[in-house]
This record gives sequence, structure tokens and C-alpha cells, in this order.
Amino acid sequence: MLNFIKNILKKENKEYLSCRHLHGGITFMHGTIRTCCSHKQGVTFFDGYKGEPINWKKVADVRKKVIKNCKNGIIPENCKGCVDLQKTCWEKEDNKITELYFNYWDHCNCGCVYCVASGHAQFLETEKKPSRYYSVLHHIKQLYKHNMISKNVHVELVGGDLTILDEADDIINLCLDNGVGRMSFHSSCIYYSNGIERALKEAPCVDFDFSLDCSNKELYKKIKRIDAFDDVVENVKKYLSVSDKAKDALIAKYIIIDGLNDNIEEVENWLQLIHSIGIKKAKIDINFKRFFPEFHHSDPTVPKHYYDIYNHYNKRIQELGIQDCCWEFSKRVLENGGIPKDY
Repeated sequence: MLNFIKNILKKENKEYLSCRHLHGGITFMHGTIRTCCSHKQGVTFFDGYKGEPINWKKVADVRKKVIKNCKNGIIPENCKGCVDLQKTCWEKEDNKITELYFNYWDHCNCGCVYCVASGHAQFLETEKKPSRYYSVLHHIKQLYKHNMISKNVHVELVGGDLTILDEADDIINLCLDNGVGRMSFHSSCIYYSNGIERALKEAPCVDFDFSLDCSNKELYKKIKRIDAFDDVVENVKKYLSVSDKAKDALIAKYIIIDGLNDNIEEVENWLQLIHSIGIKKAKIDINFKRFFPEFHHSDPTVPKHYYDIYNHYNKRIQELGIQDCCWEFSKRVLENGGIPKDY
């Protein structure tokens, strides 16, 4: 009898290809509500969304069908080849939201030349304002009211830049008040966020990346199209000082831009700068406008000197005691010499 029960449990816990977003993800995007904010788009629950009441039962029904298909080896078309897919024994879900992503605004306080949202985003904004798509705060309040969000939820704010979204701090505070497992932030650090500061003090786990992309004011202005290099450095120092956990949370990011910072000398200067500030984690990313398939770049192959840059980076972070946090997609681009074959 015992072996019979074990066999049943083993059958129920069979490995299959899926991801954490398909099982418990809600992402508020520009005009859509989806499982994730991957450029592959994942599963869309509502398209053409403008802020109307949400039928959460429909979300649950769609998710149930998707997971059933995954168990049978049928992956959603938009998910095929995604770096977040993982073959494992997925735990039985309680239908609660475990991945809560916010990416429903596109106004930003800088104007990065590599921004993937350049076709529709509003750049160089200076004042807080609401998203031009819809508001989210009231939806999150309802989800918490009806106990639909896990106490160990992973909350991530993308953007735009969260420091100029009018309800960003309210969302962060609401999630912290109700319990989180992890919080992730992406910011230019041109402006300071009190919400991020509180998260760095109170959240169990925080990861927070900022793209400095260079080591000096002149190059920063060319890449970001704003003179704010010194402000960023000072705000990063301020974040690092708010708690002991902050030193393990901040991730300095360097995006390689052809003809601007794609050389070993600049990468070295950047590494020395972030090390002197006290940064313990870093990542180098490729320019997604060149390597995301939907941008149809004329030459989406990896230039030879990129490998020299990455080799220097990997050698120096070991010497400086900096942890590598490079994204899986960028790693696959390097391994494949361009857009990964399964993309």
C-alpha cells in the first residue's frame, strides 16, 4: 500500500516544462494584462485593457488551462524558447499570485538611446504623474482584500522610471504592509525613491539594478541624453547607506552600446567606479534593440570585441570581489553568436 501511494505521488509530481509566471504571475502592461513582461509576451489575459474591472475568475480559468497543457507538453506559442522556462516538479498551486509585476507606464526621467520603448515612451519627464494607460493601485487593494496574493509574493516594478509614477510608493508600501518575499526594482536613480528606501530596510529580499552604463559625465549625457551622472552616483551612495541589506541588493548594470561604450577601457573605468562606491553586484547586458528578434536589426550577430569585453569583465569582477548577475538571455546571445536559435 505504501509503495502504491508513493507511485501516485510520484506520478502527480512528474516533471514538466513551465515557469513561475505561468503558475502565479500577473503583469500589468501598457494596455494588456499578462502572465509576464517578457519580450516574448507570455500568455495574455486581457488585451486592449484600459482600467476597467477585472474578471479574476477568467484569469484563473485561463491559467488552469495553460498549466494543464504544460503538463501535457504543450507550451504556449509565445513562451517557446523563453529563458524562464524550466523543467521541474512544479509544486501544487493554491491559485494565489506569486509574481506581481508592474510595467504599465512608460514615462521616464531620462532618454536612453537603447530604450526598447522608444517607439511610444515619454522621455525626460521631471514631475510625478499617472500612467497614461490606467491606474493599478485600486486593483492591488482588491486583490489583497480578497486574499489573492501570496504572503511570499515577488513584486517587481519596471517602468518607465518608478520615481515619476504617481502611485509607485503607494504600491510599494501596500505590498510591504501585507507581506512580500522579494521585491525587485529598476531605476535610473536620477531621482530618489522613499518607497525603495523602505523596501531596502524592511523587505526580506531586494534586488535593485540601475544602468550607469559608463564612468563619466560626458559619456553619460550621450547615452542617457541628460546631465545627471553626479545625481545618480550620490543617490546610489544614499541607497547603500540605508541598511546593511542594501549593499547586497544594488546591481550596477552596463549595457553595451556600439560606438559609445563598447570598449575595455570604459568597462574598466566603470568597474573601478562602482567598486569604489561599494557596489557588490554587477551585470553587463547587450543592447536588446540589436538582439531582440522583433527589432529586425540589420546585423544581429555578436561583434568579436564583445567577447573581449566580457572576458575582461569576468576577470576583473573576480579580482574586485564583485558578483556577476548577467541575465540569461545575454549569456545565450554570446553563446550563440547572435539571437539564440530557439528564439
